Amino acid sequence: MADSAPLNSVAPAITRSEGVTAAEKYLAKLCKHSFLSMWSYPGVFRDQKAAAGGKGDGKELCDLLVVFENHVIIFSDKDCRFDDTGDLQVAWARWFKKAIQNSAKQVWGAERWIRQFPNRFFLDRRCTIPFPINLPNPAKMIVHRIVVAHDASRACKQQLGGSGSLMIDSGLVGEAHLNMPFTIGQIDPAKGYVHVFDDTTLDIVMSTLDTITDFTVYLTKKEQFLTGNKIVMAAGEEELLAIYLRKLNRAGEHDFVIPGGYDCLSFPEGFWDEFVRSPERQAQIESDRISYSWDRGKGHWR
Repeated sequence: MADSAPLNSVAPAITRSEGVTAAEKYLAKLCKHSFLSMWSYPGVFRDQKAAAGGKGDGKELCDLLVVFENHVIIFSDKDCRFDDTGDLQVAWARWFKKAIQNSAKQVWGAERWIRQFPNRFFLDRRCTIPFPINLPNPAKMIVHRIVVAHDASRACKQQLGGSGSLMIDSGLVGEAHLNMPFTIGQIDPAKGYVHVFDDTTLDIVMSTLDTITDFTVYLTKKEQFLTGNKIVMAAGEEELLAIYLRKLNRAGEHDFVIPGGYDCLSFPEGFWDEFVRSPERQAQIESDRISYSWDRGKGHWR
């Protein structure tokens, strides 16, 4: 925990950014009203211009940065309208490039900067207020990359029905995404797995997982599951979450425990709805109810 403790000489004076654009305000709200609040800062900047001998403000590093124990979570949030008034595949390809590919590039760039220059990013555009949380040891750092992509959920629901969550296919890689509307796989495996949450699934994940530990463990287990030897397909993020929460590994932890030597796994719609109605989910909600009043007072995502 020492690695992630706020610096006492700096933290009390810090004012987190509330954001300027709709996407920035969305992540600022996420930071303020969720279990991420103690470890996250929206609107982080790098002093790249000054380092190069230039003048002017710093460049945005990412939209939200979370540091917890050995985990670093990098968020990029793009609010790009999905223009579904014409050809669907053309509209998807254009939206995917703007909302997901460009965001993934920002996340990968932020990761490179953080690893190379761990003391050179700031909370203000003028780069005068240092980031107030110590980064974990580089040898132990676990980076999670998250893209929050808006508006496709609306179009997906109109076209396909259901919850509107983007479908998942771990066998879909790189430019192949452009030909598969509303489906997310691995943006670029060589640069690290990128989670893509949409308007539907981010709220589901944040309201179901109760602590930052739950969140980081889920991200870790999901990354391992979707980058293994199997091809995994799911009707949406919530279906994967339901499988994860209903299974336990030998250590008694939630995990993607799937028996059999399958090369391909498919999880259609229905797992999430079944989980929501299940006795174990109702028991979990009831056991958490005592802490709800405290959570609301502290800004829990409920």
